[in-house]
Amino acid sequence: MSHSSSFADLEAFRAEVRAFLQQAVPDDIRAAVRARTLVTRAQASRWQRILHARGWAAPGWPAEHGGTGWSLTQQAVFREEIAACDAPRYENLGIDTIGPTIIRHGTPAQCARFLPRMLSFEDYWAQGYSEPDAGSDLASLRTVARRDGEHFVVSGTKIWQSYGHWADWALVLVRSDPSAARKQDGISVLLIDLKSPGVTIRPIRFMNGATFHVQMFFDEVRVPAENLVGARDGGWSVAKGLLVIERLFVARVAECKAELAHTAQLAAGRGAGGASLLNEDVHARRHAELDIRSRALEAAWWPALHAVQRGREPALEASLLKLQGNELLQDLHQLQLDLVGLDQLPFDPQAIAGIPADAPLSAGHVNNLPLHVWRYRGITLGGGTSEVQRGIVAKAVFGGQTELDTPLAAGLDEQQAMLDTTLRRLLADRYDFDTRRTIVNDKLSFDDGFWRALAELGLTGLLVSERDGGFGGTLADLMPAMEALGESLVVEPVLWNAVLPTQLLLDATGFAGRDRALQALMSEGARVAFVHGTGFSEGAVGAAGVTAHRDADGWRLEGQARLVMGGDSAGRLIVGARLGDGGMALFECASETAGIERHAYRLHDGRGAADLRFDGVRLSAEARLAGPERAGAIVEEALALATVALCAESVGAMRRALALTVEYMRTRKQFGRTLSDYQALQHRVVEHYRRWVNARALVREAAAGWLCASPVERSQRISAAKWLTGRAGRELALDALQLHGAVGLQDETAISHYAKRLAANDVLLGDTTHQLARFIAAGRQAS
Repeated sequence: MSHSSSFADLEAFRAEVRAFLQQAVPDDIRAAVRARTLVTRAQASRWQRILHARGWAAPGWPAEHGGTGWSLTQQAVFREEIAACDAPRYENLGIDTIGPTIIRHGTPAQCARFLPRMLSFEDYWAQGYSEPDAGSDLASLRTVARRDGEHFVVSGTKIWQSYGHWADWALVLVRSDPSAARKQDGISVLLIDLKSPGVTIRPIRFMNGATFHVQMFFDEVRVPAENLVGARDGGWSVAKGLLVIERLFVARVAECKAELAHTAQLAAGRGAGGASLLNEDVHARRHAELDIRSRALEAAWWPALHAVQRGREPALEASLLKLQGNELLQDLHQLQLDLVGLDQLPFDPQAIAGIPADAPLSAGHVNNLPLHVWRYRGITLGGGTSEVQRGIVAKAVFGGQTELDTPLAAGLDEQQAMLDTTLRRLLADRYDFDTRRTIVNDKLSFDDGFWRALAELGLTGLLVSERDGGFGGTLADLMPAMEALGESLVVEPVLWNAVLPTQLLLDATGFAGRDRALQALMSEGARVAFVHGTGFSEGAVGAAGVTAHRDADGWRLEGQARLVMGGDSAGRLIVGARLGDGGMALFECASETAGIERHAYRLHDGRGAADLRFDGVRLSAEARLAGPERAGAIVEEALALATVALCAESVGAMRRALALTVEYMRTRKQFGRTLSDYQALQHRVVEHYRRWVNARALVREAAAGWLCASPVERSQRISAAKWLTGRAGRELALDALQLHGAVGLQDETAISHYAKRLAANDVLLGDTTHQLARFIAAGRQAS
């Protein structure tokens, strides 16, 4: 199946699901959901049976066990549509986790006995993992099960079972061999009928006034041996497999998307004059930041889901996703409360019973929002707390089990992998840190030999079409190369003297010198700088600094341009100039043309730039690369591409900066312990790691959708990637110095150079403030 046809099939599936959901939700349940009441067992049971009648009761189960047989992609779409409609939301662990566990580890008899009643909601299931004194340390359980003939006899207690007061059965972890050497050994999984003698259920009243959890007491409860799942004493592997799957979908990607849209709806009509509160900058920026975080979550989530489809169990990714999605959902809820203000305060006891008030205490029943907000404060505790997830990620990061320590070739096609391998070999052989310092200090931030080597490698012609003599690469092909250059902090201006001018020339199809200029870039190692009158601080298309006037048969340029990246070493220039009668045009000329005065300098991070002054610079008519009818669009496209490429460079620099910091913390001792032994420091690094993962996901998404995304969506993707990359890069730059201590502030220490590069890249082509404003503006245009 081709990508286009599979996408079409998926959209048809989405339309089918959406059409069913629009008519399937009973009116009274729909009214209760819209009134934001809590879900009752009766409502949940009715809805589950509606899905069961449609054959959709268990989206993740194989068809032979009564499930849909859907792919994980279809399940994800189904979850999105469920979250976006007026269906009741509740946890159904029997369907989501316990049923799949029985399918995977249980016997045929267990499947035949338990699964059909899960599908129909005749039996509702709870999960008995947590214990009062164990917290998130599931292996420290003390509920015991001793074998007595054909039964296990269970004694102990479990706590915090979600919706346990609804439950008929429970999947319970028990210690079946108290003498096992490791606490993870000697654990078994039992299926326990909660109506059995000796079982006591104590409801726990939650802080919102409802019952969500229970404590279960087992007093010499006899459980048939046939209810053992998997091997006796082998329950830990069963539990671990369950938790990986659980964390992947409990990232709550669908709920985050739905709540993001719901947040915008809540803001409508609450501003001045009945406008949306999101028209106010303070609220718009908070909402936009959450939108970008949601995009990053989804961009990282889909690759993990596809990895599962290929047979992998991405445990590290699952921990990251659960951590990110749960905290994002909580932050969305907090913004919702802030938007409704005082209207959230009145308490309606009917809402706990699932009954909408005839006369709501606040318009739109928003006074019931806190019932759900307080409920969802617990999602960062269940299934392994956020602190536990950070511990899992920290163990992988400091244990050398992440992409900080391994090559990044995964996901590259054959051609991309070949270029990546060759480029990294070149960088390893000819561009170590000491060599780079020599280039910056002794060669004025440019090594001609290394530049020629990059050109011979094909990097300067990567984006040129085969018809024009290039390699015909795409922006996605450029991304790994930019990441590699960022990792080595290459100061030679590949982006500014090759990638950006190439894109300008490719679109200038009416320029007579186009082929000559492209050929020079590809095969001669020419260096071309783009002279942008306003510099590159905001990424704007305007060219306010230089003006062009008609001069007989040619043109005369006047004005000045600041911070021309790569302008110190460029042999030729592409100049954006404002025309006297409005609009702008692009001109191409030699940097040594009479009347051009160049003041070269270096940035704090070692890269070269220049300020240029144009004093009556005369150019022929043939020097005009593009006129006002095309110039603006050409520049906008080129700067958009350059922004994504710059993000990729930052992603590479972040990766290496993180790796250096982790390596330093593994060896640096303080008070007799390495820095990596301190949990507080570990968790700080984890936060940087997950921001790097998110930034990389958004950058790759922007590159992958370069040709297929709508103009507005592409604009938002670029701004989202640049905002998150800039923010994450700057935060890493500053904290990495802190984590290195005084040694990190030395010029001879590599981390100081990475910090300067990341801080500078945040400002170039639009800093975080500018990009967030662009993201908001594009979103308003879309709506």
